[in-house]
Parts: sequence; C-alpha cells; structure tokens
Amino acid sequence: MKRNSLIFQLVFRILFLAFVLFMLAFIGIKNYWFSFTFVCIITIVSITEIIHFSKNYLSKNQKIIDALLYNDFSLNINQNQYKKDNSALKLYHKIKEEHVLNSSKEIIYHQLLNAVPFGFLILKKEENDRKIIFINHHFQLIFSVPKSSSWNYLKKLIPQFCETLENKEFDDFKSTIDIQINDEERQTYLIQNTKTLIAHDEYAIIFIDSIQRVIDSTEKEAWMNIMKVIAHEIINSLTPIYSLANTTKTYFETDNLDKNDYDDIRLSLDTIMNRSQHLQTFVEQYRQLTMLPNPVKSIQNLYEIVQGIEQSFSAEFHQKNIVFQNLIPQNIEVEIDRILFEQVLINLIKNAIYSLENVETKSIEISSKQTDNRLQIIIQDSGQLIDEEIISKIFLPFYTTRKDGAGIGLTLSKNIIEAHKGYLYYQQNDGVKRFNIILK
Repeated sequence: MKRNSLIFQLVFRILFLAFVLFMLAFIGIKNYWFSFTFVCIITIVSITEIIHFSKNYLSKNQKIIDALLYNDFSLNINQNQYKKDNSALKLYHKIKEEHVLNSSKEIIYHQLLNAVPFGFLILKKEENDRKIIFINHHFQLIFSVPKSSSWNYLKKLIPQFCETLENKEFDDFKSTIDIQINDEERQTYLIQNTKTLIAHDEYAIIFIDSIQRVIDSTEKEAWMNIMKVIAHEIINSLTPIYSLANTTKTYFETDNLDKNDYDDIRLSLDTIMNRSQHLQTFVEQYRQLTMLPNPVKSIQNLYEIVQGIEQSFSAEFHQKNIVFQNLIPQNIEVEIDRILFEQVLINLIKNAIYSLENVETKSIEISSKQTDNRLQIIIQDSGQLIDEEIISKIFLPFYTTRKDGAGIGLTLSKNIIEAHKGYLYYQQNDGVKRFNIILK
C-alpha cells in the first residue's frame, strides 16, 4: 500500500468520524434523542472501523517486520492480502533475494577455504573471550580436532597453538612453532595471524601449515625436474649409441668388408666415443653438484678477490668492449672459502658476459652494501632481461638456454653460497638485472 493511499484513507476516516461527532453534539444540543441514538451507533461503528483498519494494516506489516528482524525468510505471505505496491512487501522480497545471494556466496567461500591445502581459522573478539567463526577441514586434519565455536575448548585440545596466539595478543605476526599432537613426533609449523576490524568488531585471521609438507612438496617438484633433465640427457646419448652399435655389429656379420664399410664403422665408433664422452661429462657435472666440499673459511679482502677476477677476464672484456666496474670498498673483509667463492663470482660474470652479446651498451659492475650485520654483494649488468617464465628455472640443475651451456653454473653457485650460510637470488626491475649474494 502506497504511503499517499494510506494517508488518504486514514484522513477520510478521521474526517468522517469528526463529522459524525459534530452531528452527535449538534443533535444532543437540540434534544433529538431518537436521532442522537442513531448517530451514536454510527459513531461507534466508525471508531471500530478505524481501529480495525489500523490494526489490520499494522498486523500485516508486523509479520514482515518480525521476519526481517529474525532473518526468517520462510514466511508464507499471502500476496492477496497485500497490494502490489506495498513497500514493506517489496522490502521483504528484496532482502530475501540478497539473503539467498549472500548464503550462496558464503557456501562458495566455505568450499574454497576448505579446499586450500593449509589450516585456516577465523576468530571474533568478544567481551572476555574469542569465538571461532570458521575453521576449515585442513585445520581439523592437522590437529585432529572437531568443528567448534569455542576458543576455550580448542585451547584444551591444542594448548601450544592457542597460547602462542594469546601471548602475541592476536597482533599481526608470522612465526614458526613446534607442536606435538597426540604423543606423535613434534612438528614445525608456519603460523601467520592478521588482525582486522570489520564494523567495529575485531577479527583474527590465522593461517597455519606444516613446514615439512612445504619442504616435501618443493623437494618433490625439484627432483621431478632434475629427473626429467637426467632422463633427457641419458636417452639422447644412449639412443644413438645403441643404434650405431647395432649397425656396426651388422657390418661384422657380413663375410666381405670393403673400404666404405670400414669408413662407416670408423665413423660409427667415433660417434659412439663422442656420445659416451658427453655422457661421462654430464655425470661428472652431476657428481660435482652432489659432492660439493665443505668450505674452509678464512678472512679475505673482497676488493682484492674481485680485482683478481677482473684481471683474469681483462682480455675478454677488451675484446667484447665490456666496461667492468669494481665498486667494492677496499676495506671490506669477509670470512669465506676463497677458491669456492671465486668460482661463484666467475660463474656470475660469465653469465653476465653471455647476456651482453646482443646489446649495445655493455657494462658489468660489482658493488656491496652492509646492512644489519649482513653483507650484500650485487653483480649487475646491462644485458637482456630474462623472460618471466624462465626466472623460476634458472637455478634448476642442468637447465640452460645456451647452446654450449651445461646448466650447472648457477646451481653450483647457489649451493656454494648456501654452504657459506648465505643465499643467492636473482631480481630484475626498471630494465636492470642483478644477482644478489647475501652473507651473514
């Protein structure tokens, strides 16, 4: 019922009642008692009708108001009782549609959160406690806990996890935690909490995952990639070896061999030797990666190391018009295995030289930064940037984009730096590419 229509009907009834009351007073003054009685009856009927009209209107809309108040969208509304333009009815249907849509979204969100391969928990802060809003299946599997909305109940089952969050006062943090569950072996978990405010309510969003699961997954992927490369190299060598050996055998099974046959046999044997040598070199490179010696550290001057490597490359720099800059301060000293560390710098400079082949401005510079008791060594060049798809593979053993490359230089360099308790990584931005060595 439109507002204007409601007002019109109500005003009409009030005016009619006022007119009846006026007539009642006038007839009473004139002492027309028979007419007075008749008008009294009309007055009572008019008042009763106004009350019934108001009650009926309020009653119909009260059902809708109560349904909206308690989110009860199962209300069976007889639309014949309402006019099509009733605002309350329109509001009910609009909110009902939004409720159904939000419920569908909530189901999808829950399915997505249950599908993620790590634990996920949402807490809401209450006056003196926390309430669990959501707990996904993976979290339940990690800790073997049932679904619950009680934080105190969860604290009884996994006290170490809950106490860690409480000790941090549910502030933003990222850390690791060792937890023992049901007398099993202690495991290390990565835990991250994010605190957020929504409509004046405080929520804690917690992620947790097993470090071992992440390591196992990463190692499995790395080994799969390595095995693909190894299988590729071995098959590429063994296939022609087998084919040529079988062909040579066929020659010797004949009674008469002419000069051309002997030439073919000699060529086949040369090819077999070359492929065998290639396979042996490949295996030696793999052995070099897997049998890296422990670094024998001593205090070394970094500037002198870089200067010595620059001198060994000076002829190549001059031939290829490469400008090399040693920006290392002369007083920087590091505790390293000099032979192994020089091998890292040589590998990275060779990599830089290769990337400069098709550019006009050719420059390589090595600099350093000292921050927070860590030394950062930066090898930067003006060469072509690496495709984004390749960046994730550059440290993979035997992966190379060079025709004459073995694909172990960067992998070996990374292993050497990690043996020094540091790490090596690559980055490129603003048209500049660099390798960064971090030493503690």
